[in-house]
Amino acid sequence: MNGISRRAFINQSAMGFLAAGSLLGRTNGFAETGGRRKPNILFIMTDQQHAGMMSCAGNKWLETPALDGLAREGVRFTKAYSPNPYCVPSRTSMATGVMSCRIGADNNALGMKIKSLPPEVNANSMGKVMKRAGYDTFYGGKVHMCKSLTPRNSGYDEYFKDERNKLPAACLKFIKRKRDKPFFVVASFINPHDICFAHFGRQGKDRHGVLKLYKKAASLPLEELPPLPDNYAIPENEPAAIEAALSFQKYTPTKAMRKEYGDKDWRINRWIYNRLTEKVDKNIGTLLAGLKAAGLEENTVIIFTSDHGNMAGNHRLTSKCIPYEESVGVPLILKYKGNIPSNKTDSTHLISIGLDILPTLCDYAGVKKPEHLLGVSLRPLAEGKRVESWRSYVASENDWFRMIRSRKYKYCAFSIADRKELLVDMENDPGEMRNLADDPKFKKVLIEHRKLLADWSKLSGDKDASKYVRAVRRSPNLRRRS
Repeated sequence: MNGISRRAFINQSAMGFLAAGSLLGRTNGFAETGGRRKPNILFIMTDQQHAGMMSCAGNKWLETPALDGLAREGVRFTKAYSPNPYCVPSRTSMATGVMSCRIGADNNALGMKIKSLPPEVNANSMGKVMKRAGYDTFYGGKVHMCKSLTPRNSGYDEYFKDERNKLPAACLKFIKRKRDKPFFVVASFINPHDICFAHFGRQGKDRHGVLKLYKKAASLPLEELPPLPDNYAIPENEPAAIEAALSFQKYTPTKAMRKEYGDKDWRINRWIYNRLTEKVDKNIGTLLAGLKAAGLEENTVIIFTSDHGNMAGNHRLTSKCIPYEESVGVPLILKYKGNIPSNKTDSTHLISIGLDILPTLCDYAGVKKPEHLLGVSLRPLAEGKRVESWRSYVASENDWFRMIRSRKYKYCAFSIADRKELLVDMENDPGEMRNLADDPKFKKVLIEHRKLLADWSKLSGDKDASKYVRAVRRSPNLRRRS
């Protein structure tokens, strides 16, 4: 596999975007087919839901009828990744289309402290772009971003704070309002994030009703609890950085839990995670049913994703912030009746929800993608159109790792502990149980992925690249464009 050059990456992005037939610069409020008005857009987001947490993804231990229905009527992408598996950074990336570490949101604390965004980023955040595109805009639910990106400062006409059971009704009230413009609605639900309080429940403490769930799970016979995952064991040759980065924070002390929890403890934790996911699926079902009942389903693009995942006992871990699949991999479904084919699964294309959602919104809104964005519209993929080329890798990062996910491998470099690298063959080892970084047979693959990280760091302007990029011999296709 060859490293991708800056020119190739940009050309691929441009081709992917143009293949959708987007109307660059058009402002008359009509889409390109048949003079129809721009579609309404409903962007639904959950918190801490990994890609496998839907029954349509093959999970037999929970029921998600709303999301399953969405997948039956649209396309589900199985290789979608969070740009940074923390709440604030991932949401910051989705709102701006920029990798979070480039604008100071390396982790939750730093992301909330951002005093100002670069002018071009601030002027082209999600709400402002959609407002300029001629949409009535609404943001409901969890925000968890810096002051510049709060709804009242970033282009939204209205903001509804509740992130739980009251959110569907608030969204529908806005959606059903008579208007002469299309609507853009963000429905940002908190769950299944309450899994963070499952350890509290084990200690007899409560947050948001999780104690009741814990008591229920603990009373069940073992056969009614979800089984341990296939990748329950700690991986062979795991980099020390993983253990070093684990949290001691009081709600979810992952370092202590990894050492202290037994098999049943993890199965209880997984049961609670399933129930919290079902709870948010019910909320989403209420919202989708209301949209359909209002007769607005036909002309509404629906995008569903989550900000990041959760380690549900995989590798004896919980919570997020780790480059394993259950933390960094997220669900992604797009639906647009009559435009996006139904019941399709895309298991080929690598997606960055942080980089690609904003260009996708621009595409459906019929406006030009801001020039500084590296992301690509997902519209051509979703609508089954031919795309001549697509990226060969996707990146994720935070304050202690950089990750490159290529078509076959995952590579991670770390800035803490012994800085041992991680290299996993994702085709033959999807559970990430064996680190191949020290295997001489994979030396060439390791070097290739070091080059990919070096190229991505240069392309994306990573000022901290020196912490992660290993010295590599630059090949001609990695030279700076003249």
